[in-house]
Amino acid sequence: MTMDLRFPGWPSRLDRLGPGSCYLIAGADGPDLALVVLRDGRREALLLNRRDDADGHLRILSDVALDADVLALRGAVLAPSGALSDIALGRAALDPAALHLGDGSAYLCGRDGSGRLATFDVGSGRASALDLGDLPRARHWRVMVPEGNGVVTVYEAEPS
Repeated sequence: MTMDLRFPGWPSRLDRLGPGSCYLIAGADGPDLALVVLRDGRREALLLNRRDDADGHLRILSDVALDADVLALRGAVLAPSGALSDIALGRAALDPAALHLGDGSAYLCGRDGSGRLATFDVGSGRASALDLGDLPRARHWRVMVPEGNGVVTVYEAEPS
């Protein structure tokens, strides 16, 4: 796989990454940024840089080739970006692709090919039954990776 090496990462195979790991993989329109997630005992990919055209939700891919070559983003962190005033509080309609914050963890929602919504703890990659309605949420968030004495922002999510 050929990928622009300006991204901080290490070549690996997808089957060597555990749930909660971020990686870059060659996609149809350039690199896709994904999080390894675990739902119903199956490993899937939550695409962080691709949204569903119809409703803006993040996509969940179930048919991931585990022997794929990827660029592992070790130590990647998902965090809100922008001002604290950008973080919405309280119950509201589901905000597609927002990063939900609570109980020391962060959560993302995605929609699979059959239309089912699923919530994932981004630290562990595990599916969660948590009700996100009352959690603070950030529509602007980013994926950062440690490099040298600081961090590099690999991706900035903007609201749809």
